Amino acid sequence: MNFDEKVLMLVEQSLSLSIHTKPTLLAIAVLIVTTLLYSTYEAESDGFTLIGFPLTFNKYTEGKIDPFDIGLAHMGFNTSNFLFDMLVLLLFIWGFNFIWTKYLKNNSI
Repeated sequence: MNFDEKVLMLVEQSLSLSIHTKPTLLAIAVLIVTTLLYSTYEAESDGFTLIGFPLTFNKYTEGKIDPFDIGLAHMGFNTSNFLFDMLVLLLFIWGFNFIWTKYLKNNSI
């Protein structure tokens, strides 16, 4: 076995480290539904629209607000909260894949 074949075999083994489609899509769907359920959509009635789970990564309003308070309200898109939410998504995917391989795959669901 030459070097290229060994590298190819190692790549194939690393890719087969169990990221399954069904639990991954289920984890993404659960996080999207949870985000939609925990979001508030009150911008049209002088409230705030808050989007994100577990941290709010997008916040805006269409109401009147003092320019000084806009800075205090942290309006707009928050990149660090979005990246944290993506980290939570990765944990959801890992957890759903772990449950799938340990418990559900053997039961043929």
